[in-house]
Amino acid sequence: MDPLTLAFLVGGIALIVSEIKLPGAVAGFFGIAAVLTAGLRGIGLVDSLPVSLLLWGVLTTALIIPLRPMAKKIAGRAEVRKDATDVEHDRDAMGEIVEVVEDISDENDLGRIRFQGTTWQARSTTGVFKKGDKAQLVYRDGSLWVVEPVNEAVARDLFGQVEQTVEAPADVVAKR
Repeated sequence: MDPLTLAFLVGGIALIVSEIKLPGAVAGFFGIAAVLTAGLRGIGLVDSLPVSLLLWGVLTTALIIPLRPMAKKIAGRAEVRKDATDVEHDRDAMGEIVEVVEDISDENDLGRIRFQGTTWQARSTTGVFKKGDKAQLVYRDGSLWVVEPVNEAVARDLFGQVEQTVEAPADVVAKR
């Protein structure tokens, strides 16, 4: 294997590994293009430096333009899932009563609530909420709040687990 082919191969692998360590949805595409260029040099289809550099540039562009938005979207979903389990960040909001500004259902994420001075996308745990109804925040999934019917007798602890508050019946209180 000639030194230039080896340089494309080693450089490509290094770029791919760097994408795994520091994701940005760019370096990996440069690396894949370099490995493909090394492969084409290895089988003898490309042999000059200018053609190799041109091929590497064209392959990089051909990979980045259609695939980078997809890669960023996939990486973004992974970050949302991580954020969605961050109970510490949203614990103060859990259980708050909010106003429904667009109908909410448990079938889709098209509803909206008013919370903290703005509107948020919302989904119901069960049933349908109409515009003007009140709902209670359960948890946040990215920028979407999951809501449930308002229940004054239910309180949530820091981890979103339900603690039932029980009031003594009126006749028991009267006998004391």
